[in-house]
Amino acid sequence: MTHTQPAEHIAEPIRVTALGSDANGLVHLLPDHTETVARCGFTDWHSFVTCVDWLEERTCPVCLADLALDLGAEIPADVLAELDEIAAPWPGRWLLRPREGDAERVVGVFDGPGGWNEGLRALGARYDAVGLDLSGDACVIAEKAGHRRIVIDVTLLDPEHPALRWTVGVILSPPCPAWSTAGKRSGLTARSLEILAAMLRAAGEAAGHGGWRERSGATWAQVRAMAAGMPDPEAGLVAEVLIWALGLQLHGEALRWVAMEQSANLPAEVREAVSSELALAGWAQQQWVELDAADYGVATRRHRVFLMAVRYGRIPGSVRPEVPFAEQTFAAALGWGPGERVNTRGTRGLGPNGRPKGGNTFSADRVGWCLTGKARTWVRESDGLRLTEPEAGQLVGFLSSYPWRAQSPALRREISRTSAFARIGDVVCPPVGAAVLGALTGRPWRERVRSYLGRVYGGAGAAEPVEVAPCRPQRGAVDLVALAA
Repeated sequence: MTHTQPAEHIAEPIRVTALGSDANGLVHLLPDHTETVARCGFTDWHSFVTCVDWLEERTCPVCLADLALDLGAEIPADVLAELDEIAAPWPGRWLLRPREGDAERVVGVFDGPGGWNEGLRALGARYDAVGLDLSGDACVIAEKAGHRRIVIDVTLLDPEHPALRWTVGVILSPPCPAWSTAGKRSGLTARSLEILAAMLRAAGEAAGHGGWRERSGATWAQVRAMAAGMPDPEAGLVAEVLIWALGLQLHGEALRWVAMEQSANLPAEVREAVSSELALAGWAQQQWVELDAADYGVATRRHRVFLMAVRYGRIPGSVRPEVPFAEQTFAAALGWGPGERVNTRGTRGLGPNGRPKGGNTFSADRVGWCLTGKARTWVRESDGLRLTEPEAGQLVGFLSSYPWRAQSPALRREISRTSAFARIGDVVCPPVGAAVLGALTGRPWRERVRSYLGRVYGGAGAAEPVEVAPCRPQRGAVDLVALAA
């Protein structure tokens, strides 16, 4: 019996003999008493046993799940659990080809507490996004806000994992202290730049320049290990942009774009080396843009550089606003009256002239200074009130309801004020993320960002509801026993 037939009409258990359906959309089934085994070409990530050689008394879980979806059934719970185990740490469903209407899959690397994700929300974009970050606190905040996270060291992951075959975009925000003026700037040493240049070349060669040439044979682990020779190995994390872009490219045609955010101090030679490797791998266009969050209606300055790159055609949109955004002052953002000043360093004793040293201050009647983790000590001079986490979040473009002090289930405690401000000080400002991703994917972003800013600074406390991860509608019941071999 090789023609299409509803599962509930089959008297015998079945095995799948194709990847869900063939070119004509037909689902092929054979009775279990035949010697035919499942043939989907899938490789078990753990045992490296291809499905065609799978001789156990069960059906390949990828084939079985595909079949269930093609027949309008829910994936059986035990099959879904097996998919999750095979795909770990990725969602088990990502082993399955996308269906019509499914949200596009996006990976966020060093994804933090949710700046990029909130940018996607501001766009009204629907993506099946999974973010990676080593900070448990950042992941708790993001999860509480509705964004999926995996707490993990991204350098332990392989971008060629089969669960990533249908990823369309990758977003990266490598740590910036090795480059920023507020950090150690250890990445700017001659030794660091020399090793990073070698890492970028090695990443391109390890990927065979995206499959266009023979691969060097170096593993991603070996490329990453080169950073150990740097004065600060964290500077080598910039190379992850090529490891993930080129590694995902090796899966085939699905990957379409990459976005990266980094300190504006990232040297020109590093930017050029990244663009050169992408060009060798056949990427159609790369663009580096330096943006200040204040130019996008945010109440504080944040000057960062962004990489935008596409594999096909041209970058479809412009990241520059056609009409300048209205300046948002620090005071107006928080509902303060005029004439207030912000003290950033407190009172620090008397100077040589006998006068109080005081601290650095700025007027709240204009755009605020760049907010870092040290903003936890900022106070309003008129009454000494400290800046709160919701206020700090608003100052970098988040809704006041964002859960910066969420409870950490693992540690059974609330995220500390110090940790919350550290996340706020590092995060991508959502209006800027929306502009970059909107331009990169061809989504209209200007009016969306203006509307979002109105909610942030106009008193609204909640974002428009947007689906975080696609949930399939309830399906009609079928005979699932007939789906098991």
